[in-house]
Amino acid sequence: MLNMVHEYFFHACRKVYLIGDNMRYVVILVLPLWILLCGFNFPDEKKHLAQKVADITVTDANGNSYKLYSLLRNKPLIISPVYTRCYSTCAIVSNGVQAVVNQLGTLGKDFNMLSFSFDTADKAEDLTIYELRWKMDGNNWRTVTASDAEIKKLLTSIGYEYDYNASTQQYNHPSILVVLTPSGKISRYIYGINPSKKDVNLAVIEAAAEQSRPGLIQGFYLRCFGYDPILKTYKMDWRFIISTSAGLLMISLVSGIFIRSFIISKHHDG
Repeated sequence: MLNMVHEYFFHACRKVYLIGDNMRYVVILVLPLWILLCGFNFPDEKKHLAQKVADITVTDANGNSYKLYSLLRNKPLIISPVYTRCYSTCAIVSNGVQAVVNQLGTLGKDFNMLSFSFDTADKAEDLTIYELRWKMDGNNWRTVTASDAEIKKLLTSIGYEYDYNASTQQYNHPSILVVLTPSGKISRYIYGINPSKKDVNLAVIEAAAEQSRPGLIQGFYLRCFGYDPILKTYKMDWRFIISTSAGLLMISLVSGIFIRSFIISKHHDG
């Protein structure tokens, strides 16, 4: 039954994908239901958070091979598990990631992106086409793949589940971004097909804090939010905001009273 749902959904998505951009909004509405039906377990965050991912050997669109950790470059790295022949989830996820990257405008400065293909059938030309399609620069955001053994090693280390549907010749998989710290530890998972600018930005700030403390403004912004493990997103920490606002108000009132008293005292002395 589950495979029938996947097969039906795949063919529907393929038709929508071929029709045009406007119709793809239909997929955005249907995909959350599909994610619920697909039966994949989310990564066990208690087990995987703060753990280092496997430092596997990956191959890029130019056929060059690297150790994964060499792509960290002393800043957070966001990994997006995809495969280039995906007509449903991957395209929408990559579109959402592209939108967030453009909105943030700090790719290469504050973080790097890595679209990781778990399909061993993806060759260099497939990775190249995928990079061109999503306007990746091939440096700060690139698409890579690896051997079957290395793929399994990496995805096991991040707790990512997927399977292959022989009838559609497609993979069934969840939509997750994995945010790594500069040393390769898992800092945060971002779930869903349309990652928000707020979640990505806060996750990057959190991950970067492993190496250097965030600036005053970034630190305060991060402190104003807390990660909700149930909703899988960052929520405003109203308790902190209210207590901080009350504290600042009290300081302002006391300072105002002190300054006024000082001015009156000086006026009388004069």
